[in-house]
Amino acid sequence: GWEYILEKHGGRLPVKIKALPEGTVVPTKTVLITVVNTDPECYWLTNFLETLLVQVWFPMTVCTNSRYQKLSIQKYLEETGCEDWNP
Repeated sequence: GWEYILEKHGGRLPVKIKALPEGTVVPTKTVLITVVNTDPECYWLTNFLETLLVQVWFPMTVCTNSRYQKLSIQKYLEETGCEDWNP
């Protein structure tokens, strides 16, 4: 487990994590984060880290919903002649 990682990898996790840059707008069903294990002895590590990384899903969902709400509000402010709106 963790002692193997400490001894074999100097404490560095043997994984490769790829993610889209913060604020990137993408279509639904687009992969946002991937975690790839680089050491077969640490087969359990990928699921462990994915469980932790899933914690970022909720804030990203809130941001996405907020963005679409802002776009909707902007549309109707412009349609009703509001000139003070600054997107």
